[in-house]
Amino acid sequence: MNGQSEAGILNILKDLIQWNYAGIPLIHQETQWDFDPEISKLRREQYYELHGYRGAKYLERIGQGFDGRHRERALQQKIRDDGHLQGLNLLQP
Repeated sequence: MNGQSEAGILNILKDLIQWNYAGIPLIHQETQWDFDPEISKLRREQYYELHGYRGAKYLERIGQGFDGRHRERALQQKIRDDGHLQGLNLLQP
């Protein structure tokens, strides 16, 4: 083999090891993050107010669509679910 093909094979092997086994160089860089647990507690409360526990309000909003007919759909769902436990008949006595 000539020197150029050997260099090409070595580059392929180096790339395979670096990108698949060792990881890209960006993974091995150290970073610093400013973290304040008190701010996290405040933001958690804000998230619950806006999106509900575990995002329940958010899921309901995206389920009603973004085309401006969300109030109409919310009313239809309320009528459909009236008298049901969370919309389920399975848990009714």
